[in-house]
Amino acid sequence: MTEVRTLLQSLQSPVEEERRAAALDLAGVRDPAVVEALVELLRRERSRPVQEAVVAALMETGGAPVAEAVAGLLSAPDPYLRNAAVEILQHVGREALGVLDHLLRSPDPDLRLFAVHVLGGVRFREAILLLRRVIREDPEVNVVGAAVEYLGEMGSREEDVACLVEAARRFPEPFVRFAVKQAVEKIRGARVRGEELP
Repeated sequence: MTEVRTLLQSLQSPVEEERRAAALDLAGVRDPAVVEALVELLRRERSRPVQEAVVAALMETGGAPVAEAVAGLLSAPDPYLRNAAVEILQHVGREALGVLDHLLRSPDPDLRLFAVHVLGGVRFREAILLLRRVIREDPEVNVVGAAVEYLGEMGSREEDVACLVEAARRFPEPFVRFAVKQAVEKIRGARVRGEELP
């Protein structure tokens, strides 16, 4: 515990290499205070090597507490932080599902879109079920459009096709209908080329 306390103090060091080394040494420590300190360092840090060390440490640590802590970075003004949060959440995988489910219910369409991007980078059944829900329920066309593309890449069943067709009914915009057609073709294969969507 003394060593962890010393490493947490080193995260505040004015020396870049000391902050970077401390972040890497804290990888895998599933202590809420450590996770919070790493995320706070990531938020304020200006050195890219230190930021990358923090991202690596959070990925190695994993778990729902990391997912909950980094979810707040999705609304950061810095694109690097938002992208890092997406990458970490994808790496956390199934243990991030509770956080992603919560984000998909956010009133902020940007947060819902980021959650969809996270789901698009994982490969397990629960992600497909969440993408289907987005397609059927989300009111924002851009969020649904992204979910359509990812479901086309990940889906494999007729239930996925039916969900995609529903998106084309909900949103008559040409880009949605095109995305749906592409996604259905990926799932069903070349035999549906040329078919008209209902």
